[in-house]
Amino acid sequence: MSDYKNPYTLFKRKNETGELSLDARFKIISSSFFRSVNEEINKPHPNLKPDDLNMDKIRHDIFNTTNEITEQLKKFKSQRKEIESSIQSQQSERQRAFMQKGIRGKDFEIPPETIEQLEKLSAHIAECARFIAGTILHTFGLAPPPGPYRPALTADEMKELEIQQSQNHLMQIISADGEVRDNVERAISECHESKKQRIAEWKNRPEAQQAQERLDKFQYIISSDMADSFKEKISGMKCDEVFELLDKIDVSPDGKILAKSKSPSINM
Repeated sequence: MSDYKNPYTLFKRKNETGELSLDARFKIISSSFFRSVNEEINKPHPNLKPDDLNMDKIRHDIFNTTNEITEQLKKFKSQRKEIESSIQSQQSERQRAFMQKGIRGKDFEIPPETIEQLEKLSAHIAECARFIAGTILHTFGLAPPPGPYRPALTADEMKELEIQQSQNHLMQIISADGEVRDNVERAISECHESKKQRIAEWKNRPEAQQAQERLDKFQYIISSDMADSFKEKISGMKCDEVFELLDKIDVSPDGKILAKSKSPSINM
């Protein structure tokens, strides 16, 4: 049997000088290019997980985690409502009494201890709202865990909560009038939308858009009548050099490949 072996079979990726063929060199650079741009386009958010969350499970976990606190919130809101209703009733009664005498009555003066009680209830409501809002944000990966729920509050903590609530949209939703569960559900929905928006913004970040533009240009050129000259030009280039080349060109709406106005002419 002859020992002869066809060199085109043994070295089909190399030419006569021992160098890689054009197709082989193009395959190397194109593989590197596609890997690089796709990694940038598909890079996961640094903090948020993909938005494939099971909302039923999230609702269950949140209500389970905050069950005792939501019950406390219901109790505090009910107590505050009772006191406010009592004040309104006393005010109305005072006005009726003065109207019967034909004189204008003065407003009912709320006792200092009642004012203090209302302030404490409002602070406890804000504390419940802080903990529940923080738990929801953490569940969605939008914030670190909230500090522990504080059943007793100092004067400084009460002042801090008042300021925090005035600036915190979720706390305002949770502590608003109405059913606690409905308010918490609304807060959950808003956090879910916020997360989806942040992930969408990440996917459309400038680096991802630039990578997509480079990919679109590359794919268009290699499917055009300039494919052969383009392959020859970039074969042997480094990935960054291909990026630089693609950044210097535009594809017109009618499919023409043009050099950008501030770039030197592109010969391919």
